[in-house]
Amino acid sequence: MRYGVLRETLPGERRVPLTPEGARVLAGQDHVVIVEAGVGTGSGFSDTEYLAAGAQIAFNAREVCAHADVVLRVHPPSPAEVELLRPRTTLVAFLHLAGQPPALHEALQKASASTLSLEMVREGIDEHPILEPLSAIGGRVAVTMAAWHLTSPGNGPGILLGGSPGVPPALVLVIGGGAAGSAAAAEAAALGAQVVVLDRDPRRLVRLERSLGRCVITAEASEYHLVRYLEQADVVIGAVAVRGEPAPKVLRRGHMRSMKEGALFIDMSIDEGGCAETSRATTAANPVFEAEGVRHICIPNLPSEVARTSSRALGASLLPYLTALGGGLTAALQRGGALRHAVGFLDGRLVNRGLRRFIAAPYVSLDEVVPLAEE
Repeated sequence: MRYGVLRETLPGERRVPLTPEGARVLAGQDHVVIVEAGVGTGSGFSDTEYLAAGAQIAFNAREVCAHADVVLRVHPPSPAEVELLRPRTTLVAFLHLAGQPPALHEALQKASASTLSLEMVREGIDEHPILEPLSAIGGRVAVTMAAWHLTSPGNGPGILLGGSPGVPPALVLVIGGGAAGSAAAAEAAALGAQVVVLDRDPRRLVRLERSLGRCVITAEASEYHLVRYLEQADVVIGAVAVRGEPAPKVLRRGHMRSMKEGALFIDMSIDEGGCAETSRATTAANPVFEAEGVRHICIPNLPSEVARTSSRALGASLLPYLTALGGGLTAALQRGGALRHAVGFLDGRLVNRGLRRFIAAPYVSLDEVVPLAEE
């Protein structure tokens, strides 16, 4: 199998989906690894390290795509970049296809491409082994960023997240108790903040209380609790997600207007379109904008702020699935498992049942095209 790794084109994205360690493993299994020159620069991995690991260096994306059977990225390519793919190439990335423009869907169909969306790789009932480690890193980064933006140098109201003897700590409201929200809650509690987590799933709230104890307050994500804690919060972190779908808009403009002066909102759901009506994507270079009197931070690639750590985490969680692709995508899908949940397009045909509401393309069942192998 020939694996190709492309440089990211999204502003501020520094991560890489395959580190030199991962390239060494694939090369050791007699696969070919081709990386675009400078692919790991933002994460601190040099071309020399990739060469030493057994990878080949290509001058540009066109050269990578001309030879690769499996193309790896972190973020989705543009329609123009999809045109570089050879027919029947497998594109692997955090694609979030439900929220992508029709032009990208049409380009994938025209290119006869297959897609594996990393955020949809699922083991068991609800374990997402690639997405969750990155989400947890993002949650911790969000709190670190919040702590800075509450200070006067960060153009905030001059609040120390953990307070001081005789001075109450800041109140951090986390909406969503998944991997990102749980990590944000744990990080904020470790810094001494008062933390409230809202979620509709009582099982998540039980797990949070078991892991963090009385360090956090948990409550059902009802309108009553949402309004109550929004009015008190110094920081609100939105970590709401519905797998394979755009994020629901749980925060309306009226909610934002109810927040107190100097409050900060960080939307970690911005990759899926954001969980607030006021959200729009920002960058690390210009992270903050104000809407309805509330400062917003909506950076899509938040884990990229710690790109080396994130790249290592992503590479380690992704590598077993890349190894599974070594015998070809069809063979991997016939064995069943996590990758079947992640397929969107197969040779240009839409085969993911959950995406039919969001993609205007003829649908065929994956079970019809690639049935599970008989044991």
